[in-house]
Amino acid sequence: MVVSDIVARVLSHTDDDNAVSASNTEIIAAINEGQELASMLTLCLETWTTINLAGGASWGTFIDVFPDFICPLRMAINGLRVRPGTLADFDAGNEAWQSTPGTPAHYAAHGCNLYALDRQPASTTVAEFTYARSPAAMILSSTPEIPTQYHRSLADYASYRVRLKEGAQGLARGTVYWNRYLDDMTELGNFVRARSRAAALDTLPFELALFDRSRMALPAPPKAKK
Repeated sequence: MVVSDIVARVLSHTDDDNAVSASNTEIIAAINEGQELASMLTLCLETWTTINLAGGASWGTFIDVFPDFICPLRMAINGLRVRPGTLADFDAGNEAWQSTPGTPAHYAAHGCNLYALDRQPASTTVAEFTYARSPAAMILSSTPEIPTQYHRSLADYASYRVRLKEGAQGLARGTVYWNRYLDDMTELGNFVRARSRAAALDTLPFELALFDRSRMALPAPPKAKK
């Protein structure tokens, strides 16, 4: 399924629901947003590459090197795993970790960009690196990067998203599509989580099944004044 097919499906939903019409530009933006959200919720898109760890440096950044970076999944040097940790772990093990030379044994992701190493290589060291990534922006002729069986989920998300400009009525009409999208992302996230555990990756997807959807329930309409 390419984006033009998804757009057609969204338009058919709009016709069925008598919703306010949406332009192709709005729908494509919503499809891109749906795929971006899918990649963040499920970590289903991965890149296996290398990263240069600067010599004598305690800190580095991910996004400056990988603009599509979401979170780290695996790091290794010469085939030996560099395990994830926290800054508290580093301090507990060695208060002078920021000035200790050697081959890193642990890394700590700090925020959405920074990372720290518990030891500093003497010179630039190439590490094998795997990270969850966001998808590239799509146009009409693009094919979504998430698994094929979930391409229809992007139509559901976009059908929900383009209705938000209608206000509460649009949100009510789009709820069925939003819930269907979340059901699909829960299923995909469960699959990626099982695969990630089997591969001993460092970060697992958010457990969407534990998310309380009732918090998104529409508020009761105000009572009419007498």
